[in-house]
Amino acid sequence: LKQFVGSTMAAFVAGLSAPPLASLPAAAPSGVRLQARGSTAESSWLALASLQHTSLGATSLAAGGCVALGCASLAQRRSRRAVRCAPRVLRHVVQDEQQFPPSRRSAGLAAAAALLPQLLLPGSASAERLATLTEVDLAGAKGKVVVITGATSGIGLEAARTLVRAGSDVYVTGRTLAKAEAAVADVTAGAGAGAGRAIPMELNMASLSSVRSFAKKWSSDVKRPIEVLACNAGLALGQDQKEPSYTEDGFELTVGTNHLGHFLLANLMRPQLSPTARIVVTASSVHDPSTGDPGSQAGLGNLSGLEVGQAGKGGAAMVNGGFWDAGKAYKDSKLANVEFTLELARRLKQEGSKITVNCLSPGLIPSPTFFRNQSPAFAGVFAWAANNLLHISETTEFGGDTLVFMALDKGLEGRSGVFFSAVPPGQHVFVEKIPSPEARDETEAAELWRRSAALVGL
Repeated sequence: LKQFVGSTMAAFVAGLSAPPLASLPAAAPSGVRLQARGSTAESSWLALASLQHTSLGATSLAAGGCVALGCASLAQRRSRRAVRCAPRVLRHVVQDEQQFPPSRRSAGLAAAAALLPQLLLPGSASAERLATLTEVDLAGAKGKVVVITGATSGIGLEAARTLVRAGSDVYVTGRTLAKAEAAVADVTAGAGAGAGRAIPMELNMASLSSVRSFAKKWSSDVKRPIEVLACNAGLALGQDQKEPSYTEDGFELTVGTNHLGHFLLANLMRPQLSPTARIVVTASSVHDPSTGDPGSQAGLGNLSGLEVGQAGKGGAAMVNGGFWDAGKAYKDSKLANVEFTLELARRLKQEGSKITVNCLSPGLIPSPTFFRNQSPAFAGVFAWAANNLLHISETTEFGGDTLVFMALDKGLEGRSGVFFSAVPPGQHVFVEKIPSPEARDETEAAELWRRSAALVGL
């Protein structure tokens, strides 16, 4: 999708595009797969996935960005003309630019032809809230003690706001105490009568010492049974980052923050949970390769990159021991989140515990905070395209509601090892889904647990 945004912008700004359709041969180059499926996201991403694995130059990539928009019109059946024209466009657009010199005039025509149906026809309405989060659910928030990691922005901040207004006492954690205090001021502004409290606490998920300090402070000072522990904090590094970043403990930053930090926190906080507590883990649908997300897919391999003495700085940056890939690192961390959730659910059941643990994918939410490691220009264009052209995104408020739903929904009482996801993309629904086959691999999950425990010192 990043290539789509960049390519489409290039078509306008640089005047690069494919030559006129009449001058192109009927067949696409060998090795290029062009498909269309039943949703805007799938059609657009498949077109881009086909392009990104070839050596086509800037000219064809610019055209590819426009084709992605044409696919979006086709998939949503917004224009009969788009339906008639799309197959021919798909056949012709991916040609090598060295064979056919680019035309500035064709650039404008190609871009306009792809964009006009999207710009002129109304898009789907943005859903601010999750419809299935009911007043009955919110009434159950009264008096609950809730801890949310990553609660200073994004869906964590929105979930904290909703829960406090519904009467919960929410411990708002952030990488620094100053960030947590600023978030508390935001959450409590206009909370009204009957609201719970928002309490700031420092908790940096990229630091194992910070996680241990938080657990120690809770057991020694706070001393309140936790009814909801939301393991929500997360990050994604820029797709163009050529070298990995590391936590202060030397782990690759994405997996270290998204998985290892929360693995340690959940285990250390077990004695502080109420007998019927809920643990909620924010994962993602990209843990499953079948979603069709472009680029390298999630896959933990033999977990060689999590072996003590081999993991992180000076060793393997990737869980599977392979070459560094920022996009795959994020997907792997989300797969680890789901595997951790299911393995913990199995262990709790074996112990006879009534504590439950479930995970969720809140959908694509192109917020500035989540994309803070991307270039600001790209993040802005990406958000605009996802919201207004492809219609595959959700609002931050909707995402916050999905987290609250997992914390409060009556239908989840006593259920553990469940995965909910906002699918299809941009349709503003939140339903139970079956995790990927790898996420359900009990042998791999048990080994992931063993290696994670060794790395964090449990």
